[in-house]
Amino acid sequence: MSSLFQFLRSTVFTKIVMAVTGLMIVGFLVGHLLGNLLMFSGPEKINAYALGLKNLGPLLWLVRLAMISALGLHVWSSIELANRNREARPISYQEKKSLKSTFASRTMMYSGLAILFFVIYHLLHYTFGIIQPQTYFDNSYTLLSGEVVHNVYNMVIAGFQNPFIALSYMFAIIFVSAHVSHSVSSAFRTLGIHNPKYLALTAKIGPALAAIFLIGYLSIPIAVLSGIIKPVCDNTEACATMKDCCK
Repeated sequence: MSSLFQFLRSTVFTKIVMAVTGLMIVGFLVGHLLGNLLMFSGPEKINAYALGLKNLGPLLWLVRLAMISALGLHVWSSIELANRNREARPISYQEKKSLKSTFASRTMMYSGLAILFFVIYHLLHYTFGIIQPQTYFDNSYTLLSGEVVHNVYNMVIAGFQNPFIALSYMFAIIFVSAHVSHSVSSAFRTLGIHNPKYLALTAKIGPALAAIFLIGYLSIPIAVLSGIIKPVCDNTEACATMKDCCK
């Protein structure tokens, strides 16, 4: 029992927590991106997708709680490891030389904190409707099935038509991509994938996912700002405040 307790307090366990929760978050980002790209398919697809998620009921909240827990544990483990590193080396180097480290690896803590603040902001905006409540609550769409649903399509467009929101989102995605480019490969090493046959592959997975996230997530606000994705109306009153709508 004491050995188990020591393991749970060890640096090895903390690194495992960071690796596992990091991979969980990356998995969520992949699924989230696939859903978000439905914006290019028009309001019917993205709004039906949003309704499908809503109909999951308790299962959706279970996934949300799991991801919030994963994010919290990921932040905790990163802070814990940073504190242990400082305690192990109380006197810092007079001159730091980065031999093999990349910019992404050297800024993991900062990019992680930036992502955390953005996630909170993003939830307040698109999940709880506290930011831009007029576009969140007063916005409906009638599916081809006849069911009236929340118009997620127009809500996303209304958000990204605001340059501040669009730019903050883009900067956050850049931080996410930089974080992922290093963390995924590091997570595989932490979990024991040291075979030289796989190291070359795992070293490429992080940068490849980072590039996919960067292009995929940035494409939506850029398409909105450039007018490629435009709002559509279920009725004239519902989008009276929307730019370039009902034309």
